[in-house]
Amino acid sequence: MRNRPGLAWLAGSMVVIVALILGCGGDGGQPDGGGPPPATGTATLQGAVCAANNLAQTLGGVTVSVPAAQRSVTTGADGSFFMQNLPDGSLIVQVDTPTYPAYDSATVQVDLVADQTTTVNIAVLPLDAPDPVQILLDPLQATIDLNGKVLYRSQLVAANNQVIPGVQPTWVVIGGVGSITTRGVFTAQQVGAGQVKAVAGNIERVASVVVVAPRPPQITTFLVNPTVLPASGGDVYVSTAATDGDGISAGNVKAEVFAPGNQITSIDMTVTNPATALPSDDVASFLDASYGATFSAPANSNQPTAGGIQAPQNYSVRVRVTDRTGATTTSAFTDFVVQGIDQPPPPPKSSN
Repeated sequence: MRNRPGLAWLAGSMVVIVALILGCGGDGGQPDGGGPPPATGTATLQGAVCAANNLAQTLGGVTVSVPAAQRSVTTGADGSFFMQNLPDGSLIVQVDTPTYPAYDSATVQVDLVADQTTTVNIAVLPLDAPDPVQILLDPLQATIDLNGKVLYRSQLVAANNQVIPGVQPTWVVIGGVGSITTRGVFTAQQVGAGQVKAVAGNIERVASVVVVAPRPPQITTFLVNPTVLPASGGDVYVSTAATDGDGISAGNVKAEVFAPGNQITSIDMTVTNPATALPSDDVASFLDASYGATFSAPANSNQPTAGGIQAPQNYSVRVRVTDRTGATTTSAFTDFVVQGIDQPPPPPKSSN
């Protein structure tokens, strides 16, 4: 615990980011001397400490400890730490930041596994941040292909519905099904059921996540707008969202428009959310993205009847998505219509 005049552990003290991700190691340290011998085992803990309001700001020279194991280390200049020979099980990791007076201390509970390395990136909340009372989290349920990704979005809320900007909650993956980054991107690494837990102070929110064996692409939304056009025709916008653990390459999401007479027009759909889409290991493909395309429907070409009535023309649209392995998913059809010209109303009857 960090000792400061007038400051014990604040009720709002919290770790803001816990990301079970690989590849963020650091230099090891020695346990404090004196007292009972430290607990030993075969689990390894590594990670880094950073500022919650600026994840790029690492906190070097702070103490990271596992009190139950009588172990502690000091972070390197890059905020990294490394501990070996820890016992497995659910343990508290504590961070003390006396050299950073603007930041609070923090604790987080992690599950260490024998003969495995758990990576924990801890972002510490500024002392002037309000205490969170609620966490908004989306999605609360997700089914993801192995190697697929999903972005969890969160919002911390203080008293009186005050939004706490610029910070994320603690992210914890339970069940060993995957890892999560500091900004909430979960990567599915093992088939099974688990949870993604967001924690802020004494408040937490849990989402269920199921990782399944690779499937064909999943079309999550499909819309056509508008569904009724005037006789002069016009533009129809086709939108869809699709996910796939293998990745969907550019040009492999197509809108197929079936015109009267079964004439088919295939249109390449482009990514409409490049800033938030989740790329795969190939920058030209995506694990989760939204797509859109525009079809220009011509004017109604049906010949009017002798009475001046023109029949409508009906169109059908579907979406076809192919992933990088060649697996394809085709949506159901959605229809739209180009209206005809109705018979003009009869002239009003003469009063004579």
